[in-house]
Amino acid sequence: MSSNVRVRFAPSPTGYLHVGGARTALFNYLFARHHGGKFILRIEDTDRERSTPEAIEAIIESLKWLGLDWDEGPYFQTRRYPLHKEKAQKLLAEGKAYPCTCTSEELEAKRQAAQKAKRKPVYDGTCRKNRGDPVVISARLTAERKPYTIRFLSPQSGTTVVEDAVKGRVVFENSELDDLIIARSDGSPTYNFSVVVDDVDMAITHIIRGDDHLANTPRQILLYQGLGYPIPQFAHVPLILGTDKARLSKRHGATSVMAYKDMGYFPEALVNYLVRLGWSHVRFLPVPERSRSEPRQSSARSRGIRVVVGGRGLEPLTSCMSSMRSNQLS
Repeated sequence: MSSNVRVRFAPSPTGYLHVGGARTALFNYLFARHHGGKFILRIEDTDRERSTPEAIEAIIESLKWLGLDWDEGPYFQTRRYPLHKEKAQKLLAEGKAYPCTCTSEELEAKRQAAQKAKRKPVYDGTCRKNRGDPVVISARLTAERKPYTIRFLSPQSGTTVVEDAVKGRVVFENSELDDLIIARSDGSPTYNFSVVVDDVDMAITHIIRGDDHLANTPRQILLYQGLGYPIPQFAHVPLILGTDKARLSKRHGATSVMAYKDMGYFPEALVNYLVRLGWSHVRFLPVPERSRSEPRQSSARSRGIRVVVGGRGLEPLTSCMSSMRSNQLS
């Protein structure tokens, strides 16, 4: 593989850095270092109501404590709105997107009607008739004082295929994918759209992320195709679960990276523990030197099953680290 590999870790600053997020960052970091590529940090702060400066600081502090130094960034998604707006207007001009004036009340009524009929609630394309010259249509809707979102015109037949480095070939029916909103009524971009635009602009070659994002991927592939962009390699790694096999959360105990620091764990222990979850190399690494772990770690070796963790795995590693550090100081 050539050295032009570019990966990114793109957390949302709505809270602390979760150990699951740290593991995703670690996979990206190791993949970039192994291939001589670039590891990019991008803060996806499009959720203005929940994103906070404190969360951004906590994420950056956590990555630094773990030793996951990035090559570019941090970039902030909200500072890239002009580029997102430009690409949305491009899709409008090419007839690949359209303004939608459906109100939230109308959409809720459609959703309830679909549920009552035991159908999957997808948008019915009411506003597809609004395609045409975006300048003319925008002027008309503004004159009529009708707020509107922008929807991407998705194909209604056929399939979208995700060739995933971990999951393999995953096929989605396009009939299950409705016309995605790519810009809100205030002009701000939605998650799926801004992610695609930013990944292309930053020349991301491999997208390594949790498998909870797999459902977003066919929509994003359609956006890549609509914008005329090459599709990167996707790799969806299994999530970390609690002992009850539910998605790891606060009820399972410490889930914040910095909580482990506060409890006295060494960063090397946490890195070693996380890198050994969910992939095939099982030999114990007493000293998790980056130069030793990088060549062996790759998304291709990650198993496609979710990982159940408890709280004891770090304890022998931390004890080992403490003993080795004491010997070095003596």
